[in-house]
Formats: sequence, C-alpha cells, structure tokens
Amino acid sequence: AMAQDHSRNWDNGHVVGVTEVHVKDGMFNAYINDLNNVWRRFLEEEMKDGSVIGYNMYGNASPREGEPDLYLTVTYANWAAFDRGEEYFNSIREKVIGSADDMRNAGIKRGDLRDIGSRFTLQEIKFRD
Repeated sequence: AMAQDHSRNWDNGHVVGVTEVHVKDGMFNAYINDLNNVWRRFLEEEMKDGSVIGYNMYGNASPREGEPDLYLTVTYANWAAFDRGEEYFNSIREKVIGSADDMRNAGIKRGDLRDIGSRFTLQEIKFRD
C-alpha cells in the first residue's frame, strides 16, 4: 500500500461571501447605479478598518435559464470580520444611508430592480510556503 501524506501544508485564508443576483428586465443600469450609491459606499466604510479586503461584481456573460445575471463578492479578512454585530452595521448604515427607515425604504425600492438568488460563503485555502 502506498503511504499517504497527512501533513497539513495549508492554512485558512480570507472568507468570501457570494450573492447571486437576478436583475429584472431593463433594470441592469439602474441596479448597478444603486450598487454604486449604497453597496459600494457601505463596503468602502468596512474597508477602512480592515474588515473587508475587497469586493467585486461579475456579470454572467451568457446566463442560461434560471442562472443569475450578476455575482457580487465580498472578501472579508476572517470569520470575525464576516460576522460583525448589529451595532457595527448600524453605525455604518447611519453614515451611508441614514436611519433604519431610510434603509428599509431603499431595500423596498431595490426589490423593483432585482431578485436575490443563492447566497453562499467560501473559505479560502492557502498553501504554506
């Protein structure tokens, strides 16, 4: 029998949140503009303290039936940064959009632009040097 190497030569890296978005017909530009005005500003605030490492949008060039038009990714420093408490997000919300009512109303309007599909979280795995 072949000997198997069970040594651990890897470490956990960043945490990546992925959101699949189904943009409603004719609303792609409006939705991207909304992301620029709220989502992007929110994430830029989180980047200031290092909780968020980066974020990206990926368009699905040829979506098949039922597949999303857009993937949104957010890369967090670690699980603690991914799972910040309500107080943390409320303080950012106040800077970016205002009150809880303002946030709720923006969310209702955003529903006219898109539907959220799956959300999933990935754990980066990095080789040790």
